[in-house]
Amino acid sequence: MVTAVTHERRLVFADAAPSDILLEAVLFGRKQGWYYIFAFVIMPDHLHMIITPKDKNISECVKSIKGFSSRRINTLLSSRGSLWQRGFFDHILDTEEKVLSRIRYIEENPVRKGLVEKPEEYKYSSFRLQEETDLEMLF
Repeated sequence: MVTAVTHERRLVFADAAPSDILLEAVLFGRKQGWYYIFAFVIMPDHLHMIITPKDKNISECVKSIKGFSSRRINTLLSSRGSLWQRGFFDHILDTEEKVLSRIRYIEENPVRKGLVEKPEEYKYSSFRLQEETDLEMLF
């Protein structure tokens, strides 16, 4: 599981336009064959993903997502500087139980944070965009 956090925990993704750009970046990497993606959620100040790298290592995958989204969002907002905190947090999920637990955690995050009442109501989550994931590979 990968978590990337915005610089100073700014609520960059509380608005649709920056969230759309980040979603595009996340899905682009999958379409390019850089990784398999099993779950994701774009929260107002962070991104969670469960990915398995293919053509790039995990650091290259995250760097690509963060770099693309930073450039596009800074242009959109006519701003400069860091959009993301340096680095990212990653956790190895080495059992099916851990994977399933983290998928639930990711997809229920918007509900826990009070953004929606049900996971399916949140636009920027794999719960709603399962056709854009590789979840079927797990089962």
